Amino acid sequence: MAFETTVKVAGDDVVYQFNPQLKQYALGDTGFVKNNAGSYVMNRSLEPEKGLDNAIKLKVVVNKQLTGIKIKTVNPSGNATINIFKHEYHDDLVSLYRFYLDELVTREIIKKV
Repeated sequence: MAFETTVKVAGDDVVYQFNPQLKQYALGDTGFVKNNAGSYVMNRSLEPEKGLDNAIKLKVVVNKQLTGIKIKTVNPSGNATINIFKHEYHDDLVSLYRFYLDELVTREIIKKV
C-alpha cells in the first residue's frame, strides 16, 4: 500500500486528508515513533482489555518526507487488514477508532474531507 494524501479505511465512510503543513515535532507529540525506514508509526489498541500485542490495532504511518499517510486497522500481528465495521464487536472498536482519529484531526495531523 503506497502512501497517499487522502485515505479511506475499509468499511468507513469518512475520508481523511493528510495535512501538508505538518511539522515533524507534531508527530512526536501525538505518539508517533520513527521506525528503521525513517517513517513515523503510531499503533493504538482497539481492544484495550487485550493489550497492544494481542489486540486489533489502528496503525497510522507517515512517510519520512512528511508528504503522505497510510491508515489501516490490522490484526494483532499487524500483517492483515481487518474491516472493524463488520466485526462482531464493531460498536466498541469503531468508537475507539473514531476517538483516535478525531485526536489526529484535532492535532492537525489529518483532516476530514
